[in-house]
Amino acid sequence: MSKIIDLTYLNEISGGDSSFIKEMLELYVNTTATEGALFDGLVQNNDLDGINHLAHKMKAPIQMLGASDLFNTIKMLELYGKEKIHVEEIPAMVQKIQEQIELSIIEIRGIIAGL
Repeated sequence: MSKIIDLTYLNEISGGDSSFIKEMLELYVNTTATEGALFDGLVQNNDLDGINHLAHKMKAPIQMLGASDLFNTIKMLELYGKEKIHVEEIPAMVQKIQEQIELSIIEIRGIIAGL
């Protein structure tokens, strides 16, 4: 399984403080990651403004984790929602994001266990 998370940035800003890193990882699992499920209803209702808003909200925490592929997908989703373009691609993007979030949670649980 390829890694999704890169803790370089968190290590830099925390000075390697494992309790801070653990706190940030737990915050992601308990908040940002759970928000990914909200995309289903937004896609179902074709709520492009809601998709834009949710993607924007999730962007910073995902970037902080160094999840670059996930970050790039969420950034593109935000743009598509904002500009109301490539609407036909949004459901597949949401599915990819949700899959990567699930994998990131598994990876994070392993990281936390090792801290």
